[in-house]
Amino acid sequence: MNTQTPKGNKAAGPYFIYACLVGGVVFFARHWPWGETGPPSGLPCEAGAEAYLSANDSLLCCYSLSYSFDPAAGPATAVETELLTAGASFSAVQYPLTSGWSYQSFSQGRMLRWSHTSGLPAGTQPLFDFCIDAPQTGFPVELAVNWLVGGETRCSDTLRLACYHCLAPQNDSLTCLADGGYSYTFNLVNLTDYTIHRLRLTEPAGQSLVVEEFLDLAGPWAPGTTAGSFNITLSPEAEGMDNLCFELTASRLLGDSLALDCCTFTHCLELPLCDRCCTPFEEFEADVNAGFTVSADCETGFLTAVYQRWGACDRVFWNLRNLNTGTGIGGFVNNSTITFTFLDETPYQLCMRVERRDAGGVNCYGSSTITICDTLFFDCPDPPCLDSSLIDWSFDCPPVLELVCGCDSMTYINSCAAMNWSGVLGLDEGPCGEPPVDSIILEIVAFDPGQALLQWASLGGVDYRFFLVQRRLPGGGWATVGQADGTTFFFTDNDPAPGLNEYRIVGVTWPGKPVFSNVEEIFITGTYEAGWEGEGRLWPNPARHTAYLQLPWPGPAVVWAFDVQGRLRSEWWLPGAFNRAAALPVGGWPAGLYVLKARSPDGKIWAGRLAVTP
Repeated sequence: MNTQTPKGNKAAGPYFIYACLVGGVVFFARHWPWGETGPPSGLPCEAGAEAYLSANDSLLCCYSLSYSFDPAAGPATAVETELLTAGASFSAVQYPLTSGWSYQSFSQGRMLRWSHTSGLPAGTQPLFDFCIDAPQTGFPVELAVNWLVGGETRCSDTLRLACYHCLAPQNDSLTCLADGGYSYTFNLVNLTDYTIHRLRLTEPAGQSLVVEEFLDLAGPWAPGTTAGSFNITLSPEAEGMDNLCFELTASRLLGDSLALDCCTFTHCLELPLCDRCCTPFEEFEADVNAGFTVSADCETGFLTAVYQRWGACDRVFWNLRNLNTGTGIGGFVNNSTITFTFLDETPYQLCMRVERRDAGGVNCYGSSTITICDTLFFDCPDPPCLDSSLIDWSFDCPPVLELVCGCDSMTYINSCAAMNWSGVLGLDEGPCGEPPVDSIILEIVAFDPGQALLQWASLGGVDYRFFLVQRRLPGGGWATVGQADGTTFFFTDNDPAPGLNEYRIVGVTWPGKPVFSNVEEIFITGTYEAGWEGEGRLWPNPARHTAYLQLPWPGPAVVWAFDVQGRLRSEWWLPGAFNRAAALPVGGWPAGLYVLKARSPDGKIWAGRLAVTP
């Protein structure tokens, strides 16, 4: 639960209140009259100086403190927080302060003070996160917030933190239900000083995952005793959540009909990952024996098989064999669908081996798997422009990318491949249209000034003859820099060019058709001109919205910004940033480290690093 409560109205004199306490959330935040043990003299804070609490984990008594400050209502140079409750202390203090802030601790850590070199920043500002260690007295912990001008207290307010619980769970257990959802069983200890007659269960706004609304009590529940065992059911929609919270409100009866809600306890559960994979072996066997369906597209030459009852727990191993030659064409793991390029009008055997694994990846039935096979034959008539007698897959065609369009409206890598690997009789220069892309996924896994390591994967399970690795420099065309056979899915470019390099993979199928990957780019850092690197000024660093750059030379320059993967983030043209600074907007960038590079028209180079904060 994350409740944010602003500071409330002020009390003119002593203020007393009798109310049922709310466990686990901020009780209220208002001025509280000081007794003899209160802080130094200071008036209650009016509009313009407001403190805010939000409960990060009310069960552990952990909060965040923010403030809202308007200098027009009066000056302030520091904010001071002091624990007034005996025996209470700060713990787990975190203060992610930005530039200009300083932090001091007094009274053995019970008083914390924050100040800023230019006075407190205006507006709403986060100050610090903290937890409270406090004795379980049944009363809120009091936290004073003092606003200082120099060493004097301008005004003071008190926040009250409900660092105690009215109910405590015991002997709880959470189990997964076979049909989805969870069953939560627990006992409760009554930590209040009164008898409880009813328990009501509520959920946060917008959440409806708990089946029960009330928990039945066997009778009046006396203070200090244990009740239960209670059981609540969580619906299957809760699966996949990291945690789930609900509130239990205890009520007591006044007279015959009036019920008073006396405390509310917020309880959060960490939801485990349920293993619903390992069904009885007979069910698994029936699922696999339902088999697979096969379809063939004679126009594209693709054969597609689909496992009928595939589920997320199943791992599927496919294998297609040419029964005339006895050779395997390929396989694919962990997918319900696979696509092959079928090669000839010959019989094939397609086998599907399935195993079912639990959430930890272990076979549900030891080493048991089930394999089913089917014999296939596809009689695809030759289009008028094809002559299958010309096909010779062993013909040594050059691995050159000179795209041609066959009379069958298919694109081939070159005319040799079209004629000898597919028997195409008529060709036109250039592709028929946009070749298929993104069934090969390329990523650059490592690079430095001397190497770029590329890795790719085929998502469609297509069987490839070989792969061409191509590189393009700014303003240039694609050039082949390497080749890998159809079973190799990585390549190292040992000679990338300094600056921006773009890469793509071209997969060549056995009939000679190209499949293009996505394009990935990297920026290779070269050797900088001595005397320039590290000079100039770049501030503030880290920056949040705007950084300022002053270059070490007069005249214009172009500036690039790259992330740590070498990807270009922004580019600016500066008419002159020598005698005056140039503003670089960085407010929309993800937080992280960036490399900035500048180049003048006569070849001078400057480089620097900039950290960007959220």
